[in-house]
Amino acid sequence: MKLEHPLTIALTKGRILKETLPLLAEVGIAPQEDLDSSRKLIVATTVPNIVW
Repeated sequence: MKLEHPLTIALTKGRILKETLPLLAEVGIAPQEDLDSSRKLIVATTVPNIVW
């Protein structure tokens, strides 16, 4: 999928993120870094043009 602008998935850290990670992994979207040790607000994913 080629997007003109990045798609941003907005998630809060905590329970909602932990419950959503397996669902995103099923469709091939995963963070490129360890979310537990990162303080970044915008995180790149394994899919180009999709961030959260």
